Amino acid sequence: MHTPSEPGTAEVPACASREGFPSASVRMDTSESDRLPILMEMVAALSRAEDANEVLRAFSEGFARIYGPQGYVSISTRGLAPGEYKITRLIDDDVPANMTRADPWKDWSRLPTHRGGFLGTIIRSAYPQVVHNLYLRGDPVVGDALAKYGSMLAIPLFDDGEPLNWSITFREDAAGFSLRDLEETLLRSNLGGATVKNTIITRQLKEAHAALRREVEQIASIQKALLPASIPDIPGLDIDVSYTVFDQAGGDMYALRPLRLLDSEAVGDGPGVPGTPWRILVADVSGHGPAAAVVMAMMRSIIDAYPREPAGPAEVMEFANRHLVAKQIESRFVTAFFAIYDPTTRRFTYTRAGHNPPIWMRPDGNGWDMARLDANGGLPLGIMDKVDYEETTITLEPGQTLVLYTDGITEAMSPDGRMFGVEGIEGALTECTGYPQCAIGHITLSLQEHEAGVRPSDDQTIIVMRVEET
Repeated sequence: MHTPSEPGTAEVPACASREGFPSASVRMDTSESDRLPILMEMVAALSRAEDANEVLRAFSEGFARIYGPQGYVSISTRGLAPGEYKITRLIDDDVPANMTRADPWKDWSRLPTHRGGFLGTIIRSAYPQVVHNLYLRGDPVVGDALAKYGSMLAIPLFDDGEPLNWSITFREDAAGFSLRDLEETLLRSNLGGATVKNTIITRQLKEAHAALRREVEQIASIQKALLPASIPDIPGLDIDVSYTVFDQAGGDMYALRPLRLLDSEAVGDGPGVPGTPWRILVADVSGHGPAAAVVMAMMRSIIDAYPREPAGPAEVMEFANRHLVAKQIESRFVTAFFAIYDPTTRRFTYTRAGHNPPIWMRPDGNGWDMARLDANGGLPLGIMDKVDYEETTITLEPGQTLVLYTDGITEAMSPDGRMFGVEGIEGALTECTGYPQCAIGHITLSLQEHEAGVRPSDDQTIIVMRVEET
């Protein structure tokens, strides 16, 4: 970082010499300037300003130290009828000592609207003005507040090419301003006005961003409430889940619920009626963030609203698809894997709506025989009405494991642009015992090694279910 040196005299480059430095020019001696240190402090204060008041304070304190105490009036005509104006600031003595903490931009509606008076004549022309021998008394708008000042310099401040504001400075000297003052102040004031505007915009953006983050946090809280509060106890299954969102709110979801609930469990999750089959869902809304989280909440509500106990998972997916299409979620769609598992028979009936096929791990004596449950797969939900989904039934045996996941796992990128892929999951599971905690641990570790510090670009969900051995 470059640090300015103290004022003084030193050789500076003019033309290259053998040593790379000049041999002729001499830096101007700035050590005798009384204004330069003040101006340096002022620009440093401007760089730290976080609101319009701090910008104005930095300007006013700096120029008051250079020129002495001055009066100051700022006027705005923004959004007003021709000839109308509002006084956003009026300081009739030492500017720094009387800088108010009031924010006219926040209190705009409460500021009185004026017409006429001396200030009204100033805004008739969009041209900078200097007035000598002023001594303004009995003004219909400001009264005698500026009576002690003998000269005035008025500068229009432009916004999108229009003179919407005025900066007016007063001095006691009857001839306190020169034409050179006018020329310099015109540019200086408009640069200052631009700084004020940018500071206001920056503050508004920060406030909007903070409000948006609060909204996202609320969405994330709602989304979390829609997920299972704990992993349910499905008879004969050992289950573990890993759920990570790309941002505070995401588009992945999963649900593990019995088909038939007890009356006391009609709202929320619970163990359900003893012996009832369970529905198992993992879904992924396209994209991520708050919009995806909202669609995910819609998806959860639609699934929960299915009016009867289904004969199979396909009819539930067709129901969800029709309702998502009717909701017109535009470019959003949902991939889903939905299954019904009967703990009594260990029959696992599933359908896929554009979702990644789960991995079926079957011990073969020397390791694992891995298959992908890709026997069927229709379009993602929400794209086309009247889609017929097919379903397939397998019987799970003790010691077998199912690994369900979203594409945030398979599409995770390495630093050199390679996707993790289904092969990455299968490779991570090669040395795994098949227990859910082991499977998730191996996949997560292998995924982290693959990403090597690259931030995930999508939500990542893994559900592992193992049939317990009796």
